[in-house]
Amino acid sequence: MRRVALPLLLTLFTTLTAARAGAVQLQAPDGLTLYAEHVSPTRPLGAVLLLHDAGRNLHEFDGVTGRLAREGYASLALDARFGGEYDGYSNRTAAGLGSRILTEADALRDLDVALAWLRRAHPGVPLFALGSGAGGVLLFPFAARHPDLAGILAFSPYRGDLFETDARAAARQLRVPVFVTSSDDPFEIGAARELARAARGVQYVPPGFGLRGAVTLDPVKTTEAAVSEGYWRAVLRFLRQPGAR
Repeated sequence: MRRVALPLLLTLFTTLTAARAGAVQLQAPDGLTLYAEHVSPTRPLGAVLLLHDAGRNLHEFDGVTGRLAREGYASLALDARFGGEYDGYSNRTAAGLGSRILTEADALRDLDVALAWLRRAHPGVPLFALGSGAGGVLLFPFAARHPDLAGILAFSPYRGDLFETDARAAARQLRVPVFVTSSDDPFEIGAARELARAARGVQYVPPGFGLRGAVTLDPVKTTEAAVSEGYWRAVLRFLRQPGAR
């Protein structure tokens, strides 16, 4: 039996974790082309919409999407219209803005389009959204529009960041699970605590060092694998919670 079982287990593991990646182009309601990158294992347990910080781009998640896929989660990282150059890459969505005025309403509609694509690509699995900095703030009003989300994860969200969004007021209205975290900065920890309490969510406070935003999940950025692994344990515990639907 062992000789049969081991190859079978290896096959199942490979099927679950083998990731495929591809570029995605979507169209916003105002005609703007939205650029994104999709990474997925063969049979995902869930799917995560990834939203970067202000002035950045989808490459903020280069050190995150592969780990998500290995853990069994598909992802769609969006070049948001409020982005810019980061890590040597440009934000292709923001480059096409032209004379358009940057508004929270348009940014939220972009997320609606991206979530709809992710739902079509992965029907029947729990859908999450993970945001960094200003992207994390925007997830609170976004989740209020999508109560069917399995949860949101906000990394270093600041109230009033970018669009003057009152994330705390939005958090009080949420009916979806919420995970909030931050760097080791006391101000960030306090801001995260406010939002976690308002949303009746969970907060992860790093026991030591931590970076601002979702880059803290990338051991290349933190240069300390143990630091990133602490965040990952908290994230995976949230994604795998019994209430995830």
